[in-house]
Amino acid sequence: MHRNFRLTLGRLAALVCASAVAVTGCGGGDESGAPKPTSKPTANSGLVPVAQACDGLFDEAIAKEAREPNGPSEVYPVKTESTGHVAKALREESARRSTPEDLCTLTDKAEGKELLAITVAWTPHSPPSGQSVRYTTTVGPEDAGRLLVTCDIGSGGGTESGGGTESGGDRSLEFAMRDYFTISDHSHAKLLIASAKQITSQLDCREDPEYPDPKDVAPPPKSGLR
Repeated sequence: MHRNFRLTLGRLAALVCASAVAVTGCGGGDESGAPKPTSKPTANSGLVPVAQACDGLFDEAIAKEAREPNGPSEVYPVKTESTGHVAKALREESARRSTPEDLCTLTDKAEGKELLAITVAWTPHSPPSGQSVRYTTTVGPEDAGRLLVTCDIGSGGGTESGGGTESGGDRSLEFAMRDYFTISDHSHAKLLIASAKQITSQLDCREDPEYPDPKDVAPPPKSGLR
């Protein structure tokens, strides 16, 4: 009688485990402790790891620079328009010099201190003759790097004023960065070039810009240096 009672309890425990395994699992399941997958963070969703900033523009090498020596491991992505919306705004912009469009803005918390910002605007300046892209190293967090990209989109997008499509008047975009992480010039070049590729791929430039390898315009820093 005692043996039958033990078997009955065993069967009951098995039934309870089988009914609960879909929710919590019973002993012998995944003991890795790995967190369940979560949806990709979006702007204004709260703090996110640096490596997920700017829609994936940050690679792990840049994220590591941003975290060291005393930088944050998480940042707050301030909501900006999509690259498609920015490209549309640039197509409709008729002035030779336009108001900068925000591509990425990061702060240390909601409505907190700015850590990094990338903008783009039309400019009357152009890269040197024979070049379609030029990266310029600058000094200081307020002007941490600039990238000029020739992108003549012609007059197909609407009425153009100011001679932006005249001969010798190729239009150029200027991508600029503010950086309070104080990451390296090499990382600045990588971020600006990656941002420019996202935008010009949606603008139908008459001639595709010839983007340089970031390491050719701003070599990677030596170990321990930026």
